Order: sequence, then structure tokens, then C-alpha cells
Amino acid sequence: MKFKSIKIHYLFKLLFFFLLFFAGFRLLFVIYHHTKIPDGQHAETVLAFFYALPLDVSTACAGLIIPYILWSLQQFYKRRLFHLINLFFIFFLIILITTFSIANIKMYGEWGTLLSARALNYLRYPKEMLNSISGWSLFLLLGGCVLISYMAIRTYRTHITNFSYPIENKKLKIAILIITPFLLILGYRGGFQLTPINESQCYYSAIPINNHIATNNIWYLAHSLWDANDTKNPYTFMEEEEANKLTASLYPLPVNKPSNILKNTRPNIVIIILESWTADIIEALGGPEGVTPHFDKLRKEGLLFTQMYSSGSRTDQGLVSILSGFPSQPNNSIITTPSKAEKLPSITADLAKQGYSSSFYYGGEVEFANMKSYLINTGFEKIIDKKDFTSTQLNSKWGAHDEFVLQKQLQGISSQQKPFFSVILTLSTHEPFEVTMQTPFRGGSEEEKFKKAAYYADYCLFNYFNQAKKQPWYDNTLYILVADHGHHLPLNRDMSHPESRKITSMLLGGALADSLRGKTIDRICNQNDWPAMLLSQLNLPTTKFSWSKNILDPAAVEFAYYSNENCLGWITPHKNYVYSYASGTIEELKGIQDSTGSQTAAIQAKAYLQTLYQTYLGY
Repeated sequence: MKFKSIKIHYLFKLLFFFLLFFAGFRLLFVIYHHTKIPDGQHAETVLAFFYALPLDVSTACAGLIIPYILWSLQQFYKRRLFHLINLFFIFFLIILITTFSIANIKMYGEWGTLLSARALNYLRYPKEMLNSISGWSLFLLLGGCVLISYMAIRTYRTHITNFSYPIENKKLKIAILIITPFLLILGYRGGFQLTPINESQCYYSAIPINNHIATNNIWYLAHSLWDANDTKNPYTFMEEEEANKLTASLYPLPVNKPSNILKNTRPNIVIIILESWTADIIEALGGPEGVTPHFDKLRKEGLLFTQMYSSGSRTDQGLVSILSGFPSQPNNSIITTPSKAEKLPSITADLAKQGYSSSFYYGGEVEFANMKSYLINTGFEKIIDKKDFTSTQLNSKWGAHDEFVLQKQLQGISSQQKPFFSVILTLSTHEPFEVTMQTPFRGGSEEEKFKKAAYYADYCLFNYFNQAKKQPWYDNTLYILVADHGHHLPLNRDMSHPESRKITSMLLGGALADSLRGKTIDRICNQNDWPAMLLSQLNLPTTKFSWSKNILDPAAVEFAYYSNENCLGWITPHKNYVYSYASGTIEELKGIQDSTGSQTAAIQAKAYLQTLYQTYLGY
């Protein structure tokens, strides 16, 4: 056989094609998110293209399995059908990779994590997903998918043409047919090592975004889908008994009864869950001046929590945390599995036993993310959502803006049986941040749009309280203002770092003790601590809320937990920590150097997550 008659193997060309395809999307990712890369660190970012190769090869080898089978059959049975099936399969892969990769680039800017199984859960609500994107952005995304898919398909048809090329030498043909599957398996598992390849193979930098750039987003998505359906705990770090013991130590029994912060133990209660109200929009919490000027006035009448954090990053996670005291999980949301969510305790059910009537107000569709089933199971008697507003009030992509929701709730609770428990979920500060009010923020950037939406929501809130204070029931009403989660805007926070999870929370209303107005609670806590705090003030048992602590009790341990698909965060009075699942390393972000403390905190954080997820699996 002469050398000039040997052609490059079809499967090798296809492998090289996919590697270039992945590298192209990686370059787009870097260009789109270049502002997130620290100044002077771009040279290190380039290394991501080299560290990405193992996972890229693994992903490509998985995609080559079907073409290999079809190519093998073609060697013995020359049928056009095999060629057509293979052609459509490659086209399908190109379109699939393009769609998910473009979605990954867009989503990373909002969530700070790669596209995962948790994100795909929201595809069941396409209308709500589209509401989060402006028309122009949607056009660019769809246009980009079509253009890139077309260019990739054309490149494939032009340069990878020898699928049907027969190998005449029988010994060579048999050798290739036997060796290729072993090579594909070897490439897929990442080598001969004992355990198959995982994300840690790509982690090389102390800068999180570099590691995310190096991680193949298609491999990551497939891995998260596999984990989401796993009944085993993926966050097992130690013996279960040890993890339970360490977690229990974080929730000691109260030593003394905390002092009352309320004027009586049976006030009306209203919880206003503020969409995306990160601490970064509150001047008193370190945010810029003028974004929420009316809240800054209201805080003089309230009790402000300066160190409260959200455990999750989505509204459905925040809802469960606040009402059921159950922290979020890294890779999913318990509310999306009704069989589990219905077993959670709830403030609503406990208050109903004390004679409280209940209502829930939201301007969007309450079916989103299984919220409706959760609200019904937790005992809400009256649920108001998008369908209860007039067509002229539905002036937001999500439904009715905050001014109409707050107004309807104010009218509704005036005729609601006393004592009442009412929850409002706002939405105007949700993407795409489109509000009708003129504000001091006129820029077109996402940061300016977010501040504009926050300014509008703040204005609506101020008007609401001006009207509420005139009602006869106001003097016996406690308001709990708390954000559902933090946000990377307006300061473009890294969503793996604790600053992005610090949220707005404040007590307000006539039922609040006068001596506490204008004061602050500076102890570290989570939003899921609200059930224990509230019910303790009402002299009601809190034992069923095992993941909620009463931070008003001096004996309570100060800590806050948060997580996402990439990492576990742990916040303490002395230091903040971020533990990376993939690399197995812990980063110290704040406080004095203390290796012993770091080790202790890391163990506590791991034990907490392990026990939490095991509890989730057990529901």
C-alpha cells in the first residue's frame, strides 16, 4: 500500500472538528465575559484552552460512538442509508452543542455557573424563561444559534467527506475496527487512571472563571443531569454519624429565652419577598447612594439585618428557605419535586393552627417552578396571581408590576380575617428590568437597568407603606422584608463569593417594639432562619424547623451557608470560605490567617452540606 493512497481516517477528522468547535465556543465565552476576568490575568486565561483538552476529548469521544458504529457497518454493507443517518446525527449534534453553548454563555452572566440540570428544569416554563430576556437579546441569541449552526454544518460537509471511504486492506480495516472502540473508551474516561475523568482535570487557576472557561459545558451539563437523577448523596465527605454530629453542634438548644422584639405575641404578619434585592442596592449595607432612597428612610422605622445571606440563587429556592426554613441544594430545588416539597414544614401551617388566615400575592404565574403546588400544600387559603389582574395592569413581561400587586394586597388584607398572615412576592426587579417609571438611571447597561428597576420597586414600596400606615390594623402588624436571593448586579459580583449572596432584610410595622426602631442586628445568619426567629417571638415551637436558628438568641451560632453547582460557601464572624467541589480546595476570603480555623470551618461546611442533602433525599 503506497503512502499517497492513505487518507486521514474519517473519525479522526471528526474528532478534530469537534475539538475546534468546542474551542470556538470557548473563545466566544471569553470575549463575551472578558470584563469578569481580572486585569492583568488574561495570559492565565489563555491556558484554559490547553487545560480544556482532556474534557473536550472526552466529550468528543462520546459523540463519536454512533458515527463509529455507522462507519463500521458501512465498511461491510455499502448503504446510503448509513450515510444519511450519520449525516443527520452530526447535524443534530452541531445544533444541540450550539444551542446549549450559546445558552451557557448567556446564563453564566446571570447565575455565575455553567448550564446545568437545574437550569433545564426551568425549560418547562418557556414563557417565563422568555420573559427574562429582552426581545433584542432573544433575537441575537437565536440568530447566533442559526448562523453558527449553518457555518458548522457547511464546514463539516466541505471538509469531512470520507465517511463512505472504504479501507481496501482487510488487515488494516480489522485492526482499525478493533482498536478504535478502545481508543474511544480511553478518550472518554480520560486515560488509564483508576477513576474516570471529571471537572477537576480542568481546574488550574485560583480565578474561578478561568476554571469555568476550561470546563467543557456539554460534559458539565451531562454530568449534572446524571447527578440530578442519582439517589445517592454526591456530597459525601465523611461518615454519616460524624456529619450529623457536627451539623447538630451548629444548632445548640437555647440557653435563655431571647428578649421580645414585638409588642405582643399575636400580631398580623406580612412577609414581602423582594425579588433580587441584594444588599448592594442598599446604602446602609454598603451599596451606592440613591438606588433605594425610600428604603433608607423606612429603615429609620425598622430593625435592619446587616449580615443576612441567601443560601440559593433563584426565587423558588428563596421561597422555600423563607417559609419552610429549608436551605437550598447545590444542583436542584426541592420545590420542583412536589412529593418532597409537600413534606416540608411551613410557617403558614403553624400559624393556621393559631387562627391566622393566610394569603399569597404575586404578579406573575404562580404555576412557575411548581410554586402553586407548594403554596397549596403549605396551607395558603387565598392565592392571587397574574390571572387576577386586569389586562391594563399586566404591563410587565412577567405579569403585573409591583405597584399593582402591592395595591391589590393592601385592599385584600383590609377585609381579611384577623389575625392575618400574608405574603407578597415582588417581580419588577427581575430580568429584563423593564419598568415604565422615569428614574435617575438612564443608561442602557444591565447595571443601570437593574438600578432603575430597584429604584422603581423602592418607590412602590414606599407608597405602599404610606397607605398601610393609615389602616386601623397597621399598629398590630409586623412586616418582614426579605430578599429571595442576591444578585451579581449592580456591581458584577462573582456569584461564587459571599458578597453576591448578602441580601436585604428588615422588620417594620406597628407591632415592632419602639425601642428597636432604627437599630440593626449585626449577627451572621441565613434567610432560612426566619421561621425560628418569627415563631420564637410568637411563643410557638420551632423544633420541626431543624434547619432554622433563632439568631436573636445569644446562644445561636453565627454562620451562613450558600451553594451552587460549583462551590459551597461558608460565612463566619472571623472568615469567609469557598470550597470548590471540582478541585477539592478551600479559598479563604476574609479575616486573619488561621489554618486551624480554616480546617474546622471546612469540616463544618462539608458536614452541613452532606447532612442537608441527605435530608433532601429522605423527603
